[in-house]
Amino acid sequence: MEREFWRAVLRWLDTHSGAGLFFHLSQVPLGGPIHAALQAVLDEQGRRASIVHEERRAMLSSPLHAQDYFEASLSGKKRKELRRQHTRLGELGNLAFERRDDEHRLGRWIDDFLALEHSGWKGAAGSALASHHATAQMFREALSGAASRGKLERLTLTLDDEPIAMLANFITPPGAYSYKTAFDERYARFSPGVLLQRENLALLDRGGIDWCDSCAAADHPMIDHIWRERRRVGRISIAIGGPVRRALFGQLLRAELGRSPTGIDGLTG
Repeated sequence: MEREFWRAVLRWLDTHSGAGLFFHLSQVPLGGPIHAALQAVLDEQGRRASIVHEERRAMLSSPLHAQDYFEASLSGKKRKELRRQHTRLGELGNLAFERRDDEHRLGRWIDDFLALEHSGWKGAAGSALASHHATAQMFREALSGAASRGKLERLTLTLDDEPIAMLANFITPPGAYSYKTAFDERYARFSPGVLLQRENLALLDRGGIDWCDSCAAADHPMIDHIWRERRRVGRISIAIGGPVRRALFGQLLRAELGRSPTGIDGLTG
């Protein structure tokens, strides 16, 4: 129903655009069925649009098994360092890893995740999920809904039964999404987040999953060194409204593309 979805969205925007001069889509995966359907609808409607920015974020997609991928991605020196960090961290207490895809103690797990993320720099900056009621509630509903449908995977690294790194994946065959992760910054020298991502490579051995989107920012300093594939993601501006509004959009589009004359793929109707 991708094409009908885009037709409905654009039809609604044409009559409810208010003061908006155009429709701006951000973080759109490029080259997949959603993007292809949008392109087809723009073509059939003769509606002008363009990709105004493109970036590539880390993605996991390989025929290799998890251990082979790990060895291919990281140098022997880095793998040795991670083993050392794992050993040193284990010397501080009982270090354990858990992976779950059920609803067992999900409410407690969500509370722990929100507290863990809020305890670090995101909490200090006011950008943690728990910094705002709306985002905390959205996180609770998203994870609870996914778990009830068998589409949530939770990874936890604990030290003496206290979580020091946590990760939530959405499992949506044939793909998956590494939705949110958090770690205890008091143990940053042991790289608990990287140790957890080492366990997350098991996605490669999971039946029915061909790829996983990191959902991370482009050029992320941690995940880019572990996950070597890339997913193209773009920002797309689309004409809406009547002839006058669309003419103004055309002028704005030329100005925006003029600032970035290279690296922009045209998406025109």
